[in-house]
Amino acid sequence: MRFPVHRQIAAIGAALFASCTVAAAAAETGELVSGVPDGNIIADGVWSSPDGSTVTYEALFFKPYQSVTAVDMLRWVPGGAALIPNEREINNQQSKRGFGSGGDQILINGKRISGKSNDINSAMQRIQASLVSRIEVIRGTSAGLDVRSEGTLINIVLAEEVSGGSGAWQLHSGFYGDSPELDGLVSYSDSAGNMNYLVSAQYGPYSRGEPLDRIEELFDPNSGDLYERRLVDRPELKEEIVLNTSASWDFASGDVLNLNARIADGMREELETTQVTTVGDPDTQLLENSSNEDGIDWEIGGDIENLVGSDGILKTRAIYTSKSEDKSESVSLSSSIPGNVPSRSLVLSDSVATETIIRSSYSWPVATGQNLELGIEGAINTLDKNVLLFEVLADGSLAPITLFNSDSNVEENRYEFFSTHFWQVQEDIALESALNFEYSKIEQIGVDIDNARSFTYIKPRFDLRWDLTESSQLRGSLERTISQLNFGDFVATFDDDNDQVDAGNPDLEPEKAWEWKLTLERRLANDSGVLATELFFNQIEDHIDKVAATNVTSAPGNIGDAEVYGAFLRGSLRLAPLGLEGAVIDAEYRFQNSQTMDPFTGEKREMMRKPRHRYTLKFRHDVTALKLNYTVDLEWFAERVATDINYQDRSETLTPRISATAQYRLTDSLLLWFEARRIFDESHRRFRDRYTGNIVDGNLLRTEIREDIRGGTFILGLRGQF
Repeated sequence: MRFPVHRQIAAIGAALFASCTVAAAAAETGELVSGVPDGNIIADGVWSSPDGSTVTYEALFFKPYQSVTAVDMLRWVPGGAALIPNEREINNQQSKRGFGSGGDQILINGKRISGKSNDINSAMQRIQASLVSRIEVIRGTSAGLDVRSEGTLINIVLAEEVSGGSGAWQLHSGFYGDSPELDGLVSYSDSAGNMNYLVSAQYGPYSRGEPLDRIEELFDPNSGDLYERRLVDRPELKEEIVLNTSASWDFASGDVLNLNARIADGMREELETTQVTTVGDPDTQLLENSSNEDGIDWEIGGDIENLVGSDGILKTRAIYTSKSEDKSESVSLSSSIPGNVPSRSLVLSDSVATETIIRSSYSWPVATGQNLELGIEGAINTLDKNVLLFEVLADGSLAPITLFNSDSNVEENRYEFFSTHFWQVQEDIALESALNFEYSKIEQIGVDIDNARSFTYIKPRFDLRWDLTESSQLRGSLERTISQLNFGDFVATFDDDNDQVDAGNPDLEPEKAWEWKLTLERRLANDSGVLATELFFNQIEDHIDKVAATNVTSAPGNIGDAEVYGAFLRGSLRLAPLGLEGAVIDAEYRFQNSQTMDPFTGEKREMMRKPRHRYTLKFRHDVTALKLNYTVDLEWFAERVATDINYQDRSETLTPRISATAQYRLTDSLLLWFEARRIFDESHRRFRDRYTGNIVDGNLLRTEIREDIRGGTFILGLRGQF
């Protein structure tokens, strides 16, 4: 009997967590390292603070492993692999509201990267392992941190001085479809007096794209018979040149200055070919849709930390980002596709988005075990966007089509006053309380829109850390959050997945939410792993989803209340106690349930694209005797739903995403590496009920079944040091 994929993965996850529990019991019976003073030394190169809230991994701990970058090192810290952000999480981070008190769970020298596109993941890829002095794992809240913990914080501490300078280079060739592409990067770090700096240059993004094959079948709503089939081939190719630099100065006064900058010049090409076959008709129709995108993305950011008096600290952070994008989309549709664009169309769009943020705070100890921080953050976000739609006539000439709200400038000015109080209530209990006051004003000016609104919010937050034992910790938090609006939702936008123009909504408001979390974490003896369970509940007001702009078009809008609740299980385990020396495995399982009111039908349903189940597995094995290491990663999502004015969707992941890497050390300074993204084809299936006009009228046009198959990407390369 063959079980569905999600049940197989659930069984694997259950077995893994069971094995973690068995290993935990075995580890608890083991003895600590002989001669441990006060139980603080955990293993060679690993020690904990007296209260157990911080575990430190010195550089010598990583020497037996084939670590090249900080990312490699982090995968050897229990729970560290789960904190390395993937592309989806990086995109979410870039849309965060200012700097705020949340953000990355990975710090460098106790600070976040003062950047958005210049994210922590790319920064760690540029940091050579030889530059890392130690890695600290901080559980829960702590005074003086540059970011509020959302669980576990990782602090990567770099060597204070870089002697002689060192560099790294990489050449790799990826197979993304028809032909390979040769890419590479080079980085160099050195010191000059009190300044440490790192520069890097990269050609070609790490992944140039992913090929997509699609099978789409259309069924008659009355008879259920298949009447049309579409076969889609959609290769994608990206190209990018990226320059990065960062520098830090340590002044004799104790002040510290950090600067970083990034510029990326990129393009993206996509040619979608669709073969349309009507059942009973031997002839086929060939359609071609193309998309070309060019853009420049640059930013500069920095922070300075000044010592004021004997124990006060003044911190200031600033960032400026600019992202310009020009896009051309040629659309060719079959006559059976209903939509609000002509069957042959050209869509041109250009946009420039900027963000300016400055945040300054002063903190000082107000009493024994208590610290107070007061500060202000100001931000200006802008978007200038223009969308043009043309009908392509039979003779190839273009006829312009008027779009409402297609040319606008949106600007938000935001000011936030914040205060944070840290209190070490007892040796084993710490409480962090915050109260933020925010004022913002949004203005939109365009050909069809002239609108201005202002908002005021009070945002309290509480974080409690209770060390039940030296290895077990209970954490709880309550926070009022305000979402960052996507200004692209204010202006008309072409939806290339559904081949239609979505109206913009100049009256959109941010989501407001109360977020509750309760986490129990246990670190296993002898640094053999960590287990954690988290319960969460979010109450959301003014939830953003699709709403009716007219009787046949939709736009993003606030639809009312929503809620999300669930549990999050994660575990990280060294497999040496189970007989597999040099191996570590990380597993996560997330269950969530959500509910909101559908704005079209008035019925209760799940929130859009919120899967109930999500599984991830990350495995790394270092075979030091063979100078080899390899990793295997797995990710799988359960069913998701989506609704618009003229359709209802239900999508599911048929096969998990499985990726693998391998590195072989040819010499002390040269590595051969291979990566397979999607070892097997990744399949997603979508069921859609499409209606004529508004879904509320109930006129079912047809049923669609679409299966997307994303092929593998294979990259081979060399890494070297100089």
